[in-house]
Amino acid sequence: MHSTSTQEEIAQLTKRLELLQEEAEDVIRQKLKEARAVVAELEMQLSEITGRPTASQIKAVNGFAPLTDEDLEVQILFVVHKEGEQGINAKTIAAKLNQNPQRIRLWIKSNPGKLRREGAGPGTRFFMA
Repeated sequence: MHSTSTQEEIAQLTKRLELLQEEAEDVIRQKLKEARAVVAELEMQLSEITGRPTASQIKAVNGFAPLTDEDLEVQILFVVHKEGEQGINAKTIAAKLNQNPQRIRLWIKSNPGKLRREGAGPGTRFFMA
């Protein structure tokens, strides 16, 4: 009987340890997401000052790495800011970022307040909000 309660206690402690590890992983993932957002913002600021593309843009153009959702947002806003004086369509944004136009359209749809839309269909142009 003593071994059963010991086994139950071990099982409970093992489960508790697993939960703590999951929580620690979630905390680290959140911190990593926040850090990536800070890096992306700093890259964008540096790019605006220097007029040169960010490291993420260079990687995307050269096809080295796919953009994360956070990087995609930064890059879309950067392209629209730089190229969008006359407006820019989703297909052109996608071409400049070496991305699928559907992914750009999905981001635009998911982030309605980030860009200002003019027109409809193929003639749709986007500007900074």
